[in-house]
Amino acid sequence: MAQRLFQELLKWAGEKQLRRVYLGTTEQFLAAHRFYEKNGFLQIAKLDLPGSFPIMSVDTKFYCLSLQTAA
Repeated sequence: MAQRLFQELLKWAGEKQLRRVYLGTTEQFLAAHRFYEKNGFLQIAKLDLPGSFPIMSVDTKFYCLSLQTAA
């Protein structure tokens, strides 16, 4: 189920011509971290988030996925 939802995210992001997907999570969600990393997300520092990123108070770990764009 998670993989199908992820594929829908990629499809939607492609339709919107997004270049990156950012997410925040907590240190405790180890299985989620493995899923993100398995699917190409790289952990980034909080300072590397875009200024408009809505940081939740529980978020302590952040990821970014760079998307391929057609030239």
